[in-house]
Parts: sequence; C-alpha cells; structure tokens
Amino acid sequence: MADIMTMLSNSEAEKQAVLQQCEDFGKREGGGAAARANLYVSLTELAKSKSIDVTNAPECWDRFDKGVSLGASMIGGVKEGKDPEDTRKVRISECRQFLKLGGLLYVDGVEVLDRAVAIIKQTRLDGRLKMKPTDAMIAVARAQNNDEQNALEDETIETVIQPKEGPDKVEADALFSVHTSLERVIKKFGESDEVNIAIANVAQRIQDLGGTSRAQKAAKAAAKKAAKGRK
Repeated sequence: MADIMTMLSNSEAEKQAVLQQCEDFGKREGGGAAARANLYVSLTELAKSKSIDVTNAPECWDRFDKGVSLGASMIGGVKEGKDPEDTRKVRISECRQFLKLGGLLYVDGVEVLDRAVAIIKQTRLDGRLKMKPTDAMIAVARAQNNDEQNALEDETIETVIQPKEGPDKVEADALFSVHTSLERVIKKFGESDEVNIAIANVAQRIQDLGGTSRAQKAAKAAAKKAAKGRK
C-alpha cells in the first residue's frame, strides 16, 4: 500500500509541476497566437512522456491563461473578448486535441507535429497558407487523431492545411469542405458528441473514397517517383 501511495504522490507532484510550467509559460510568453502554438507543441511532448493526458486539458489551459493574466497585469491587464467562457471552451478543446495527439499509442504525435509545423512555416513563407498557423496545427492534430494507426504523410498534411477549392470538386473534396466547416463549429461553439461523430463519419467517408483529389494526386506522384528510383 505504501508503494502505491508513493506512486500516486509522485504522479500528482509531476502533474502539478507540469501545470506550473503552463502557468510560467503563459506569464513569460503572453497570450498571442505564437505563444499558443508553442504551448500546443509543449502539451504534445508532455502527453507523449505520459506526464499528463487529455483529462488535464482544462487545468492546462486555465493555468496558462492565469499566467498570461499575471504577466499582463504589469502593463494594464488582458482585454477580454465578448464571450470569455466560449473562448475558454474552444481553447480547452484545442488543448485536448494536442494532448490526445501526444498520447497516441501507434503514432509518434510529436514527430507528426514537428513535420506539420515545418510544412506550415514553409507554406506561409510561400504565401500559400489560407488559414492561421495555429488553426493549421489544430487541423493536423484532428486529422491525425482521426487515424490513430497511421502517421500522416507530408502530402496529407499539405492537403489538411490547404483544402482544395474550385468547380472541379469530387465527392471527397466536397466532404473535406464539410469537415472543415464542422471543425469551425467546434471552434466557435465547443465540442459535442454529435458533431464529433459527424466529423469522424465524414473523415471515414473521405478515406473510403481514397482521399481528396489533391491527396490522390500526391500519392500518384510519390509512387511514380518511387518507381523511378527502383529502376
């Protein structure tokens, strides 16, 4: 019994240390988009190390937000939005995605996110990124969490952050737009079982169709390149 209590005590101490890190991070970095992006990377790494998991998402965000407020108090405080509670729900949902990503058993979520961040940075430099970098990171995390067995390829990450547009959409492309719209619903109103199920069903249908046009094109190009390399 003593050993079990010691383990529980150590686990709680580790969690509290992580939460203090979140608070310190918010105080040091502030509440901007870049700070949130760095927080999400850190949460993915911490979840991989098993220091915390998805159940700690509310605490992680609240401690980070507390740190932001403490840091901003010296310069007049933080200006709250119209619906701070709605914003909190959205941020907790985002934290949950990255904690889930880091905790995946069969995919190295940290490695996937590292590649995604590099791709997001490059597409932004190229002027091709059509969403905010943090939104792109969240989209990648959700896409990977929808497939817990297989790591996203670079081409798939490109597709996730650059949804195909135009009149030549096939079913999978149209469904990807639906998928993106549902993610916006979650971002604005918070998660619900019904919307999460809808997103999972749409993602499954896209997968059953063989992926979007862009993903299929990228796969064909990769296969062609690999075939040339074997000659």
